[in-house]
Amino acid sequence: MNRIGTMFTGKFPLFVLDSLRSAFNVGSVFRTAESISPSGVILTGISARPGGRKVGRTSRGTHGLVPWRWFQEATEAVLYAQCSRMIVAVENTPDAEFLHLADFPLNAAFVLGNEADGISDEILEMCQMRIIIPQSGRRHCINVSSTAAMIAWEIQRRRLTGEKHV
Repeated sequence: MNRIGTMFTGKFPLFVLDSLRSAFNVGSVFRTAESISPSGVILTGISARPGGRKVGRTSRGTHGLVPWRWFQEATEAVLYAQCSRMIVAVENTPDAEFLHLADFPLNAAFVLGNEADGISDEILEMCQMRIIIPQSGRRHCINVSSTAAMIAWEIQRRRLTGEKHV
């Protein structure tokens, strides 16, 4: 059931999942979103949706607590979120800013791309900012649900300290 409420008014952060193939990643993002409640999740394309066993089990029931909405196309989701917040792509691009240094509002919508393909060029063009998690490993490839958790921690850290940016 799509729970649409005050979380989509623009006051709280959103995670926009662009066709995530793994129900386990989707469920994990719901758990992460609930950990920094209030927040919401927007699912697009082939993303697994609540109602299936894998999402429910991995989310540990948080899919029933976190407001969510599904759009067939990622462009529709971004246009919807753009009405009330900054859109931030989480993508390894040359112009991406480090998460901990980026000056984004706490109510931003963070676009997380498909596990294999990342975020499309069309969606990247729609985003006002691009951020990246600094890494020292060789692959520069953090799991999408782990990335959501790091973004959530940064949001929560800023909430708790009152810090807007570094």
